[in-house]
Amino acid sequence: MKSWHVILILIICFFCFMTGRYTKKAEIEIVHETDTFIHCDTIRESVPYPVYETVIQTVPELFPVYITLDGDTVKEPVFVPVPVTQKEYRTDNYHAWVSGHNPSLDSIDIFKKTITITKPQTVRRWGIGITAGYGISRSGLSPYVGIGGYYRIW
Repeated sequence: MKSWHVILILIICFFCFMTGRYTKKAEIEIVHETDTFIHCDTIRESVPYPVYETVIQTVPELFPVYITLDGDTVKEPVFVPVPVTQKEYRTDNYHAWVSGHNPSLDSIDIFKKTITITKPQTVRRWGIGITAGYGISRSGLSPYVGIGGYYRIW
């Protein structure tokens, strides 16, 4: 084997190394920490129906009554008992109570929390794989195909 062959191979290897080193288009950043992402989903219930309804108490409410006697209209205040109820709304995603005079729940928004935990894979430096290239043997430079080990630098 001639010395200029070895020098030419070393120059080509150095040129290929420098070309690959400085012409990276996109950098891949490896996350070394566990990444947690919290997302709130909004679930909209249009018309929920009460599961349970209880009368808590009755409150006297002043209600005006107009009475017509012989062409005259008389205004008489009357106390009417008004029930105050409590309604319970329940599904798998929420549990709500509504209290008051004739209560009704028009709509309800539920914010369900979704937690996604991303754990990065560890970078393997050492490995075994199929290799191909040129090698130096007793008869000089010759093609080589075989199984070899490697160590990843970057």
